[in-house]
This record gives sequence, structure tokens and C-alpha cells, in this order.
Amino acid sequence: MAHLMIHYPDGRQVRYPIEKTDFVVGRDATCDLALQDAITSRQHARLHRADDGRLWITDLKSKNGVLVNECHVEASPLRSGDRIGIGTCHLIVHEEPAHDVTLHDPGSSETQVGATSAWGAAHDFELSQRRLESLYEMNERLTGRLNRDDLLKEVLQACREQLGLERAGIAVWRGEPHLLEWVEVGGIDKSADQELSISRSIVDRALRHGERILFNDSAQNAFDPTASIISNNIRSAMCVPMEYLQRVRGVIYGDRVSSTGGFTKEDIDFFAALGRLGAMGLATVQLVEETKQRERVDYQIGLARQIQTRLFPADPMRLTGLSIDALNDPGQRISGDSYDYFERDDGKIVIVMADVAGKGIPASLLMANLQAAVRVTLQTNADLVGSVTSLNRLLCQNAGDDRFVTAIFGILDRETREFKYVNAGHHEPYLICNRTESRLYEPTMDADLPIGIQSDYVYRERSIILNERPTMLILYTDGVIDAENEAGEQYEQSRFTQSVANNVAQPTDEIVMRLRRSIKQFTRNTPQTDDITILAAELS
Repeated sequence: MAHLMIHYPDGRQVRYPIEKTDFVVGRDATCDLALQDAITSRQHARLHRADDGRLWITDLKSKNGVLVNECHVEASPLRSGDRIGIGTCHLIVHEEPAHDVTLHDPGSSETQVGATSAWGAAHDFELSQRRLESLYEMNERLTGRLNRDDLLKEVLQACREQLGLERAGIAVWRGEPHLLEWVEVGGIDKSADQELSISRSIVDRALRHGERILFNDSAQNAFDPTASIISNNIRSAMCVPMEYLQRVRGVIYGDRVSSTGGFTKEDIDFFAALGRLGAMGLATVQLVEETKQRERVDYQIGLARQIQTRLFPADPMRLTGLSIDALNDPGQRISGDSYDYFERDDGKIVIVMADVAGKGIPASLLMANLQAAVRVTLQTNADLVGSVTSLNRLLCQNAGDDRFVTAIFGILDRETREFKYVNAGHHEPYLICNRTESRLYEPTMDADLPIGIQSDYVYRERSIILNERPTMLILYTDGVIDAENEAGEQYEQSRFTQSVANNVAQPTDEIVMRLRRSIKQFTRNTPQTDDITILAAELS
């Protein structure tokens, strides 16, 4: 019986028989196959039998993904010996091999069996010196073929020339059951209106098991003329996988209908070797295309980051009695954080620090729109609560249910030394007084909801009187305290508090840089995953 052998990191092995045609694997006890693994998602993956009997695995949007033979997949067929990575566990597929191959006409109730042989993917090729030299020549012909269709046309042409195939077809696998794209077909008389009819049993055997299938009509009798990918009398047929790095990328089929000479074991080995060269070429084509696409995406992201950078204040603020410096370090080249400061016509200073839930391009697009709205709303409106209420309503109407923004929207009056602000679910500011003492500001009320959650929410205004001279406000986003080191430890509030305390005597530009340096020293070589934004404003 087919089964999965589950290997846990502590050395335990558990055998799970595959009895159902559809079952769920995950951490939750309600799953058909419950793994005792903390990293596995509650419902991690689904395994099911397709109509052709092939076992498939589909990722159920798990946190850490699904690996098949060390490659991340969203959906993939499985064959015996495949290694599935889920969480910290790996599962080995064990399938009982089918021993005979039948050529079947889907429109008929009869099945014809011919003199059929099959060799597994692990079986070595047996090739003469002449055939090996032909492979070297073929490799030179394929080198530099970076267009998929041109590559496959060249492969098929070589197969027909070298093996005397009267008709042949080459198909690439599109990643779903039965979804093959027949890219090249040779030897069909188009005027006779012949159809390409796929023999599922042959093709599936090559795709599913990576086997080489050889049919010879040894009795010299014509059999069911529809038992082929091309409806006609077949004397001999071969089908091989296009496999490279343990991944089947397609199949090649070839046959003879008029010649009585059958194919040999060396013929199908040579056919499979040509298929492997084709698969290597496909992998190269895919790599080139992915590289080009990555370069295009990188270029576009680079432009987006340039535009985003221009949305931030161009220079530090230096006014009489006031100094403001800030930095934004994106976790994914483009940031979902924002900061802003500008002087209004009435001489008051608007200061904003915001953080969109989420990362990357979607978060940055939302933040760009919010930045523009903030400028328009807070430039002239003296009613801070009214402005934030309008921004909240705008975000609720135009962003998705899973998009919200934590932020501090503030107005600093240099004459009265009062900082009025609305805290929409954000971290409270730090205060440094007289450049000697630092403390986290603790208001008498809890933070309000982030904007973008509840359209009719009523926000409240807070106030800090900056009586001591000088007084510095430090604002930051959660990428600061959530930064992780190689051990998975977070920077946390306590380290940030200590770093602020260690640098109380520094001016705004220096304290921003020293705080960022402290975070880098903590995380060291661990990749940054979240945006880090820090702003310091000092009123002397």
C-alpha cells in the first residue's frame, strides 16, 4: 500500500498509510495527518489523488511553505521517493509501482496490450560511442537557444533525424494534472484533419514516474488505431520524460506507423538522453527569463524607492529653537513606514510618524497616498482631531479590510512649547529632558484605534508640555523593537530604552544614527524583514 514515512528532527519515524483520496496535513489535531511540529501551520498542505491516480500536494497558504525535493512549490505531483518538507519534518513518498503499461483509447471500452517495456528514472543509459558523439553535437546545437519554442523545435528535429521517427510530439508540463502544452508536433498530415490524441497511460507514466516507455508491435499485427497520441496504426512507439535535477519538465513521444523495424533498448536510452538535454535547455531558458523578469522588477522597485524617498522631507529641519532629523530604512527595498514634518503658514510644525500593516509594494502604495492626504489635510486645518477623523474615514473607504495604519499625528507650537497629537495605535514618544534624562511618555489615556479600522471612530487629542529646555521627542516604528538577531531574539523596548539613555547628550542627527547603529550591532548578519524609521525633534 502507498504510504508516507514521516521523519521528525529528533529521529522518530512514523508510517502513515495513504488510504484516502484526499487528506489534510497540519499541526491541528483535526487534520487527517497531524504533525507534532510547532513550525508546521495548523492546516499546512493538502494531498489528493487526481483522476489519473497521481498523488498531488497543494500548499494551503502555509506560513513557511511546502518543499518537494528541496524546491518550494504551490502545487506539485508526487512520485515514489519524493521528499516533502513541511515545517521541521520531512515526509518520504512510497508508492507501489505499476508493472504494466496499456495503450487505451478513451472513447472505447476495449484495451489493447502490446509488447511494452519500461525503465525507471534511476536506470543508467547504455549508449554507443557514435550515440555519445551525437549527444555532444546536439548539446552544441542547443547551446545559446534561449527561446523555448525554438529550443524544443530543435530537440524534436534531432529526435526525428537520429531515431527515424515518423511522427513525434514534444510537450511541456504546466504544473497541473493533465495540463500539458504540446509545443511541437511533427509528421501529421494537416490536410487529413488529423487530431493530436494523447495516450494518457503512456504520458502519465513518463510524467509520474520519470520512466522510459518502449512499445514494439512484435506480433506484426496492427492494433487499435486510436491507441496513440496520433490516431493511426502504430508499429513502434516510445515516450520519455524531459527530466533534469529530479524534476520532470515535459515529455517527448515518437512512433513509426509504416516501418516494421522496432526500437531497441539503446534507442530509448538515446531518446531519453535527448530529452534530458531538452530539459536542461528548458531550465536554462527559465533561468534566463526569471533573471530578466527579476531585473525588470528590480528596476521598477528601484524607481519606486526613488519616488518614495522624494516624498520624505528633503532635508533636516533647522529653525530657530528647533531641530528635526529622521531616517527610514526599508526592510524590502521599499517601505511601508512614513515620516513627515513641515511648517504651516501659522508657524506651527506638523510632525507625523506612520506604519502601514504589511510590507513591500502594497504597503508603500498605501503609504504614498496617505502621505499626500496628510499634507493636504494638516497643512491648513487647525482641528487636529477633525483631520485625523477625515484621514481615517478616507482610509476605511479606499483600503481593504486587512489594511490599517498606526500613526502619531502631531502639531508642535514653538511659542507655547506644546505638542498636541493623536495616537492612532502607535508607540508613545520618548522624551529627553535637558539632555540628561530620558523616559517614555506615559499619557493618562490609552492609544486610540489605528486608522483604517472603524470609519466612525472618535479620536482624542493629547498634549505634552515641553517645559524643560531643551526637550527632545523621539518617535519610531515597530521595526525598531521587533528587529531580530541570529538567535531569534528581538531588540525589544528595553534595549531601545537603554540605547536612548546612553545617548541623551547627543543632538538630533547623532542620536538618530546611533540608535540605528545600535540596532544593526544587535541584529548583525540577520536579514532585515521590517521597515525601521526613527525621528528626533528637539525644542531648545
